[in-house]
Amino acid sequence: MAQTTIDDAINGLKDDDVNIKMDSLEYLMNVNDEIAIDPLIEATTDDNTQVRFKAAGILGNFGDVAFDKLTDKFENAEGKNKRFLAYALKEMGNSNAIPYFVDAIDDEDFGVRKMSVRALGELQAENELDVISKCLEDEDYGVCLAAIHALSDLATPEAIDLIKKARSTNDEKRFKSSCNKALKKAKKVADAKKEGKVISKVMPLSTIKGFEKTNPQKAIKEYEKYLEEGQDKDTPYKRLCILYSNSTDFDNELRVLDRALKVLSDWKIWKEKFLQIWRETLV
Repeated sequence: MAQTTIDDAINGLKDDDVNIKMDSLEYLMNVNDEIAIDPLIEATTDDNTQVRFKAAGILGNFGDVAFDKLTDKFENAEGKNKRFLAYALKEMGNSNAIPYFVDAIDDEDFGVRKMSVRALGELQAENELDVISKCLEDEDYGVCLAAIHALSDLATPEAIDLIKKARSTNDEKRFKSSCNKALKKAKKVADAKKEGKVISKVMPLSTIKGFEKTNPQKAIKEYEKYLEEGQDKDTPYKRLCILYSNSTDFDNELRVLDRALKVLSDWKIWKEKFLQIWRETLV
């Protein structure tokens, strides 16, 4: 049975029935209320992997408001429990999490190490190059690959040299192929930096559209990145307005509309889109 209030959803997370737990998470995914933070953190330790993963994903979308509670739990967790918390923390994209991920590089759980080194790359932890390179010698193949991807995210000359060195000392074809792809990506990023270009971190719009039904808060978070970068594509504005309207977050809906009118260049064309958005959100 679908949950109807936030209290029902929070209580549902404690139910023995996995379906009820998943229904509760579906409800909480659209609420983004701070009262749900502690119950969601607890849900990352659930016996069911799907429940853990979905709870962690929702926490990642909460942003900084959940940071302190999440890091406190992360420091004291172990094994798979810590693995899912690492995923939630990575999804927040908060650079203040870098020291926590550095400490976790030596964790006994390979999943925690893998998630942590990947996060260091995404967070552009250039000062932690030695920590990241340490993972190239990890006993777990997945951690080694995660380190390669992290180095390609940094795309500094030193990081690129480390990828090349790793490629030359490993004869495994799949690993060499991953290194080649990472080098191609890193070179593209490095060239863009030299030219003073802004490195875009946005997802393809088609990918974000797929999140709208399965994880609307994730979709909102990714569409907002288009606004943060000042991109003049009109689709993110339109989809954000609809998503905010569906969740009755009218303040943010108006904020996006106001921003659209300032950023999008062709007033006449956007005026029609502006009216169309309102017609759609009122249906």
